[in-house]
Amino acid sequence: MKPIKLSLQAFLMSCLIPGWGMVYVGRIKWGIRVAALLFGGVALMGALGLITTPLGLYAFFVFVITVKLTSAIVSAVLARRYSGPPDVPRKRFHALYVGVVIILVLTLGVFRVPLLGFKNYYIPSGSMAPTLSIGDYIIADLQAGTPTVGDIVVYRWNGTEAVKRVAGVAGDTLAIVNGELIHNGENLGLFHAPADRVKGPESLEMAPVKVALGHVFLLGDNRYNSNDSRFMGQVAVEDVVGKVTGIWFSNERARIGTTFP
Repeated sequence: MKPIKLSLQAFLMSCLIPGWGMVYVGRIKWGIRVAALLFGGVALMGALGLITTPLGLYAFFVFVITVKLTSAIVSAVLARRYSGPPDVPRKRFHALYVGVVIILVLTLGVFRVPLLGFKNYYIPSGSMAPTLSIGDYIIADLQAGTPTVGDIVVYRWNGTEAVKRVAGVAGDTLAIVNGELIHNGENLGLFHAPADRVKGPESLEMAPVKVALGHVFLLGDNRYNSNDSRFMGQVAVEDVVGKVTGIWFSNERARIGTTFP
């Protein structure tokens, strides 16, 4: 009687664990190569900084899905044509293979910052509207380096992480006159804030302030409804987590894929 390997089982095993379906049909080296391709490709994309933008994140998803789906289809075909021993490889090897892959996945998760360099966030408030709206899913580059004026950044404050725009860095002198930002004597206008979001005394006027060494001064684009450095004070550079590079998903279709310089 011809040994039986189930095509559907091989397909599902490959979808769950990269290369597992190959192992199931006795192609152990193929399975290891598939896993190496997947994890090696992800690590390479992270090392090159290719996953830190919406486009890079989409490419990451496409790569992972393509590798897993292709290997799943090939595994299903090989299962249908299988003619080797019915008990190869043995259950112990299956357990070992799955265990090693799970450890690799957990390692990527734990060391995601140094290995992949990105993190996703959900926008729960309107302090950066209309640039960032409630319901937007953003991606941040966690290895973007020193913040510069105009950057949208994720920062730690009071035990939480929030998002604002850098209005000034160490040594800069800032003021707000008639709602316009004066940066080192240069008038930067409303500085990304829509005119209808600049109202109320706190939005229209701010006495000159100098940004301290090792700190940044943050403002929300929704100037009238933003708890930023006007109220909470300047933020230490070491508390800046990363630079927001774009919106990778949103309730508004037109916003999906938006990128920021």
